[in-house]
Amino acid sequence: MSGIVGIYYLNQEPIDRENIGQMLDILAHRGPDGADIWCEGSVGLGHRMLWTTPESLLEKLPLVNHSKNLVITADARIDNREELIVALELNDRPAEKITDSQLILAAYEKWGEQCPEKLLGDFAFAIWDKHKQILFCARDHVGVKPFYYYHQSGQGFIFASEI
Repeated sequence: MSGIVGIYYLNQEPIDRENIGQMLDILAHRGPDGADIWCEGSVGLGHRMLWTTPESLLEKLPLVNHSKNLVITADARIDNREELIVALELNDRPAEKITDSQLILAAYEKWGEQCPEKLLGDFAFAIWDKHKQILFCARDHVGVKPFYYYHQSGQGFIFASEI
């Protein structure tokens, strides 16, 4: 059970990296295997890692896809990995080298905001799409992975695995 956090200032106020760090400190019990932060402009994402599957040992979150201008933070265990690897044409590398966050990001690239419909498993994630200037967030259909958020119109959107 990893932990994710994020802030998106809709008023374009720059992110203070220290705020994301303080949020992650509160979630330290959710991820003893590592923590990292990504900030750019008015968006900041953070992650607390807990390794639970063999492929999770390869996770480095938040994950940045520079060529597509996408960044993801996720607390996820994807169960239909093989099906997704084929559908997303990622079978050019060993399945055990593909992380769940890479699968989610590839699903977002292919299916956009419909990607959660294609995912089976427990997940909560946020993707910053720099090109579209949107923060897309989703969680699993049953709500196993927690995702709490606060939105103030015109001001900001803040989320975390716990409140």
